[in-house]
Amino acid sequence: MHRSFPAVTLALTASLAAPTLAQGSPPAGFTYETLSDGQLASATAMAFAPDGRLFITERESGRVRVFANGTLDPNPWATIAVTNHGSFSEAGLLGIAVDPDFLNNRYIYVYHTLNSESRIARLEDVGGQGVNYTVLTPANKINSIPYHNGGSMVFGFDGTLYVQTGDAFSGSAPQDLNSWNGKILRFDVPNLTVPSNNPFPNNAVYSLGHRNGFGLSIHPVTGGLFQTENGGALMDEVNRIVPGGNYGWPTVEGREVTPNPSFADPLSWYQPTSALTGCAFYDGENYPSTYQHQWFFTDYNHNRLRVMTLDATGQTLLGETVFHDLPGAGYAIAMGPDGNLWYLTNDAGGYGADELGRYVHSSEPAPSAHLMAVSQRSVGGAVTVGVHAQNNDIVVPWLSWSRYSAPIPTPIGNQWVPIDAVLPVILISGDDRGYVGVEVPNNASVVGYPMFVQAAAYTPSTGTIVPTNPSKAILRR
Repeated sequence: MHRSFPAVTLALTASLAAPTLAQGSPPAGFTYETLSDGQLASATAMAFAPDGRLFITERESGRVRVFANGTLDPNPWATIAVTNHGSFSEAGLLGIAVDPDFLNNRYIYVYHTLNSESRIARLEDVGGQGVNYTVLTPANKINSIPYHNGGSMVFGFDGTLYVQTGDAFSGSAPQDLNSWNGKILRFDVPNLTVPSNNPFPNNAVYSLGHRNGFGLSIHPVTGGLFQTENGGALMDEVNRIVPGGNYGWPTVEGREVTPNPSFADPLSWYQPTSALTGCAFYDGENYPSTYQHQWFFTDYNHNRLRVMTLDATGQTLLGETVFHDLPGAGYAIAMGPDGNLWYLTNDAGGYGADELGRYVHSSEPAPSAHLMAVSQRSVGGAVTVGVHAQNNDIVVPWLSWSRYSAPIPTPIGNQWVPIDAVLPVILISGDDRGYVGVEVPNNASVVGYPMFVQAAAYTPSTGTIVPTNPSKAILRR
């Protein structure tokens, strides 16, 4: 990460106009809700588990924190030994990902620096604590220094784990296929074996020529991998990652003056450098339809959250705006199982957040239901049912393989989703939200099919029962 130089003029992709600032607030209808402020220290990454818990990494301390039922647990879920190099370094506990089969194996993966190496390690959730810390990477395979360590982690539809590493200030490592620095790596879990269909045989490298990236996300329709990349003094990039792609560092930074077919071009570039960090696609039903499948990413230098519109294939950039001009720098953004985007930010400086928030929209139904696979893979993994209702409501959700073409009037309101399977009852508490994780068998015949959920919320104080909206998720593997 790096601060920009104000004397250099901003330039975007040639087809784009410079974004319009959001005047310090998100678009009409949106509200930013602060969920925790001042209780986190240098938080850099977060990942949801199928049961609705949000796991958050604290870079300097090596602590993994949990937000659940509207509260940030004061006690760490786990504490990882780290070498952090201070408040403005890019070392420490940097990344986290929850196994798609978490409901069975209880595995969570972390990326951290210790001494002169970066490690990918696995922990197991036992009794609400992270135990059985196991290092999965070979010793000293990923070099670490105070800066340029990467750390972002995300699962793909097929259950493989993508991990972004920094160049550790090496001029040769990003172009060296024998080095794991300056790369995006791809592994099978739980033991970090090399997938047979990786682009380079028997090699964990998925793409190369990277300088220092802070964000990875998966397109919710195509399954494509997208990345934010920090350049040097010239240009930052946002990239669509292709298997085996070479993104040019250190030969090329940002836009190529003379196109070289050996290098993959970025979707967009930013001059002066904006220090792009976390990113996520919106794939919910609470926001206006214009935001469906748009890509959000954070801007550390200018304290902004940007939103990018892509075509249906995810290959062409159609436009970009500033979604919110926050009072602090952003570090990570994640699609939540309640149908909203969750955000880590800080207005106090340093690399890492002290605040957790989310963006909600006034069009969200009340009560509402949402269905998604928080770790991307549903078939052979899990989906999460998230329900937003009043605290102390009792909610009964159900699943189906279909939905009615028109609402069916019932004594409790319109039913859109036939009842194929009734799920465990959810008691809403703390955050006006409740979650239940549902295992999806590893059955190839259901890949690509939609699964639907609806729920009925009972309010004991009034004796009323209100059905939610229907929600849909496409089963992926």
